[in-house]
Amino acid sequence: MKKVVILVIIGVIIVVSGICFWIYIDEQENKKIDAQSITLKENMNIEFGKKVKVSDFIEKINGSLVEDYEIDTEKLGEIEVPFSFINIRNRKRPSKFTIKVIDVNAPKIFIGNSYSVNVGYNKNLVDELLSGDDIDDNPTREIIGEYDVNKIGSYSLTYIVTDSSGNQTKKDFTLNVKKQSTAKPTKSEKLDISDVIRNYKQDDNKIGIDVSKWQKEIDWEAVKNSGIEFAIIRMGYQTDYDGEYVLDPYFISNIEEAKKVGLPVGIYFYSYAKNVKQAEEQAKWVIENLKNYEIDLPIAFDWESWNSFNKAEMSFNTINKVANTFLDNLENAGYKGMLYSSKTYLEKIWYPTKHKTWLAQYNKEATYKGEYCIWQMSSIGKVNGINGDVDIDIMYLDKF
Repeated sequence: MKKVVILVIIGVIIVVSGICFWIYIDEQENKKIDAQSITLKENMNIEFGKKVKVSDFIEKINGSLVEDYEIDTEKLGEIEVPFSFINIRNRKRPSKFTIKVIDVNAPKIFIGNSYSVNVGYNKNLVDELLSGDDIDDNPTREIIGEYDVNKIGSYSLTYIVTDSSGNQTKKDFTLNVKKQSTAKPTKSEKLDISDVIRNYKQDDNKIGIDVSKWQKEIDWEAVKNSGIEFAIIRMGYQTDYDGEYVLDPYFISNIEEAKKVGLPVGIYFYSYAKNVKQAEEQAKWVIENLKNYEIDLPIAFDWESWNSFNKAEMSFNTINKVANTFLDNLENAGYKGMLYSSKTYLEKIWYPTKHKTWLAQYNKEATYKGEYCIWQMSSIGKVNGINGDVDIDIMYLDKF
């Protein structure tokens, strides 16, 4: 009996060994086929943020990809890309290659050929001259040349910005240090709402206003009777970078009174968010403070501290992620979102977005070429029921 058991065990060992041997032979054959199946492209570098798939790096394949997925290129450096393919023996095989995500874009400097300050200027000039990089949150900024902000005169200088990949931009400019003017600013002619209605009102638009504590107490009945058809109300604001979130002291009265007279209402939040985490926190804060109200129009993300953008340590990629994070969180909660910005920064810094845009351009007509659903056309509007100036907006119904 023992001999039979021993013979059975030996037989099993022989069979298993045979199977393992043929598996090994098959695997070696597959490896030979694999080596001949994939030919990669010579250039395995790709620009940061560019949309690419696995197949974009394959010159030739004897077989077929199992999944031609999109590769995440939102991080600089080498990235290992795993994938699977069906070889000529109809076997599913694992493989991988390495690509390198690179930054080829130089930083941008947003100043003209001259820049003027008053004598005794006490701010850091490097912080004030707007510049930035598409990827590097904190590029190196420096001013080459000598100048004295306590001495009136003109100084020839060079502004240099260098990102972490070594891309560099230089801008020669003249710094003019001037005596502070004592002339009184000229008063701008106010824009009466009746003129706006006469010149701009159409069947496919609505005329509205946006307000905050600066308009103080508002007679909303008079506002509506003057021809205003909607209102965008500031809910709150962040006090500064890393500052607290504050409810606008007139928000509750404004939203309740505007809705009481039947005006469609949207809101906006003035932000200093400088990272995605803060954008998420601010969106949650807005949602929490809106829980007792229904709004009809989108919620706007308002980030416009461009005179201190350098100090925020954000790349253009980061600030766009911040805005989209805020708006995505609102839309996931069931609200509509939109980005507020002037034409200048929509063209220079903000990327095209899936969210709606509220354009600020104080002009007789909007010349911005991108898409927008609301145009803030003036900051010196005159409307019955409001003491002082107010922003005037035109909403385009076919854009909603």
